[in-house]
Amino acid sequence: MEIISRESKYAGLYPVAFIVYKPSGRKIKETISYNNEAWKILSYDSSPSEKHGDNAHALAALCSQWRVMLEKSINETEAAGSDEPESHYVDLFKSGRRRYRVMGLPLSSQQTDRQQEKHFMFIIERIYKDSINYPLIFRDWKLNNREQDMVRLILEDKSNKEIAYLLGLSLNTVKGYMKLLMRKVGVTSRAGIVSLLLTKRKH
Repeated sequence: MEIISRESKYAGLYPVAFIVYKPSGRKIKETISYNNEAWKILSYDSSPSEKHGDNAHALAALCSQWRVMLEKSINETEAAGSDEPESHYVDLFKSGRRRYRVMGLPLSSQQTDRQQEKHFMFIIERIYKDSINYPLIFRDWKLNNREQDMVRLILEDKSNKEIAYLLGLSLNTVKGYMKLLMRKVGVTSRAGIVSLLLTKRKH
């Protein structure tokens, strides 16, 4: 595995928090490039060079997970015959008290079968509540009051157990609502709900 810090060739092009990931192939090793801002968000540390040894494998595992989620989202979009762009929101996480979303996009053609030609970029954006257009989301999805409550709590990264407590419902009832909500918006996971939700922004 090769870890490249903020001095990578992409650093000057993207003045935001980003990671560029190239999976391992038959003739190449796994490569991860990132800038300092991305490392600070993910590791709570402003000196990434001091902690490569401790966190390299964790960072590689995270990028691999995001890559799987991105490719699944792209495949679902293509299967639905959509002309949406290839960038997709793939994850939601907290760092300290701040919440972030991860947008993934392929940097090379998905038509190739050669693994070594595939690169992926993951851009990490901080979430601000006022950037989410809830009325538009609720209207587009035709969500009822209970579904609206679920969506708000999902965006706050609440677990099913926490949602059940906050809404005064049983855990099984929340799981049932979650399955119905996924079916209604056409996704198969909580991450899919988040991806749709976070692409609806105020103009």
